[in-house]
Amino acid sequence: MDWKRAIWILVVSFFVLNIVLVANLFIKTMPGESFKLEEDQQKALMTYLESRGIKFETQLPDKGVAVPFLEVGRESSDQEKLVEMFFSEGVERVEKIEGGEKFISGRRQLILMESGSVIFEDGEATEEVPELNGERALQIAEKFVKDHGGLPEHAKLNYVRYEPKTGGYVVEYVGNYRGFFVANSYIRLLVTRSGVVRFERNFLKPIGFEGKRRHVIPPLTAVMKVDAERKSNSPTVVKKVEQGFYSQFYNAERWLAAPVWKVELESGEIYYVNAYTGELER
Repeated sequence: MDWKRAIWILVVSFFVLNIVLVANLFIKTMPGESFKLEEDQQKALMTYLESRGIKFETQLPDKGVAVPFLEVGRESSDQEKLVEMFFSEGVERVEKIEGGEKFISGRRQLILMESGSVIFEDGEATEEVPELNGERALQIAEKFVKDHGGLPEHAKLNYVRYEPKTGGYVVEYVGNYRGFFVANSYIRLLVTRSGVVRFERNFLKPIGFEGKRRHVIPPLTAVMKVDAERKSNSPTVVKKVEQGFYSQFYNAERWLAAPVWKVELESGEIYYVNAYTGELER
């Protein structure tokens, strides 16, 4: 056994534990502030994470922004109008499914869920796009969204990503409120040479901040939580760490979304760490 290395890891681990305990104490006694790690503390945590095989491709902010909860709700929609938008010529049949309805015409189908989610699949898309690239895919997606309900006020383009299985591009818009992303709130389209073959709209409507501003944990603390929860201990790269809000969809008109740190790894894994408690959102 390499005793020197073992002792070094033990010392660093003890120092890291002390930092976390101090952060938790600060958070409990100073509810209106955001805890900021000192430079030597940040270096110690970075050294510890590097010893665990974790590298960073992004510059982390020194601290987060103290925020309250975000109140969100479901988008209001008119089912008749939605069906007409996608099937102007009419629907062949309607099927009841768990939590919603499926409208079918030929090889096209529209699923409307009680939660407000909309999914459209077009197996008959015949548009011919001779030279499809990311820019052209975005243009096609923008027109489709405009013709089918429009882009919500709080939507922001997230990415245009090549999809090798279909040779098409996935265009995704996400919810954004005052500079903070809103997780699980998105519009996603798959654009191929045949046009838009799949459309998903799962959008939360931000209503406003609710309650008093509260502290948030440092971003490095969130990365440490992710490291502790990872299923694999293999080396990885942290591509992005961003503060925002997270919520599932609930069977209610309004509810509260918690502030989170989103930690995105090179593998494509995304973790949401509650910025108040330091626990993973599942």
